[in-house]
Amino acid sequence: MHIHNCFIVEKKLNIGFVSFSGNAKEYRNAIDKLDSLSFSGAYFPKDDNSFENYAEHRFENYRDMLDLSDIIIFCGEKIQRRLIIDAVRNLKHVLIDDYTCILNDTIVSLCNFVDEAEVTVQVSMPKLYYWGIREITETYKNIRYINFDKNVDYNHQRAAVDIIPEILAVIKIADSEAVVIHNKKLPLFVRKSELQQMNFEFLNGINASIKANPCAFYDSYELTVVAEKNMALIDLRKREWHNLVYKTSIAEPVKELFTLDEIPFIERNELKNLIYAITTKTEPFVSPKSIRSLWKCINMINLK
Repeated sequence: MHIHNCFIVEKKLNIGFVSFSGNAKEYRNAIDKLDSLSFSGAYFPKDDNSFENYAEHRFENYRDMLDLSDIIIFCGEKIQRRLIIDAVRNLKHVLIDDYTCILNDTIVSLCNFVDEAEVTVQVSMPKLYYWGIREITETYKNIRYINFDKNVDYNHQRAAVDIIPEILAVIKIADSEAVVIHNKKLPLFVRKSELQQMNFEFLNGINASIKANPCAFYDSYELTVVAEKNMALIDLRKREWHNLVYKTSIAEPVKELFTLDEIPFIERNELKNLIYAITTKTEPFVSPKSIRSLWKCINMINLK
């Protein structure tokens, strides 16, 4: 995984938490590993009892935390969306731990506020780091086709396979807006289970597909990327990266095999990416605009 580290922070950025659930402990530990960050404390909304396992400075008032923090991390599933909007309107940078809280029409207004305030907002998506999606987008130019093939060993307690991260990964790799989506579902012999096949057409001409089978004999998970002079087959379970590349126009293609780097500290990498985006005023790895594109896709296919 290529993470940008070449940045200079003139002063430490104070970072505060809203809630202490979800991955809050991992983010808190990551802050101590980064010289550019300083922890200011946490604020707990009235309906949040995650403070039971919290022992550091606690803000009694949300406004006090905004005044003393440059970055706000919103943790857990029950994030109050109005608090995110308030932070952005008060010119605070934001990291949202759970993307589902803004996967609705809130994302439209959030994008508008982010553009107006000129702050950085990043959304956590650990799988995209782990899968090496950034590395794929940096490696392959003129991509033509993207395919996720996901087969999950049958479990009677799991009615369907979650493909939201795959849809977002396709959006990130294609780097374009989807204009046509075909969503086909094939009922399988096991009750309440179905094979799902989605095909995407993007504005820039890229095509993509996602196949998800919840009744496979065993787990397998592959990503195929076809570019102008490359083709990659990435086994996301074994973390093997097979690449077929034409070095010249007259030579035979060369087969290459790589191993995806392990990403043991995803929260630290997310914070590094956020700091880089803040200091360089560039888009973070997953921005609200990415989530807005995801939300548009979900509306197009009526995927709930």
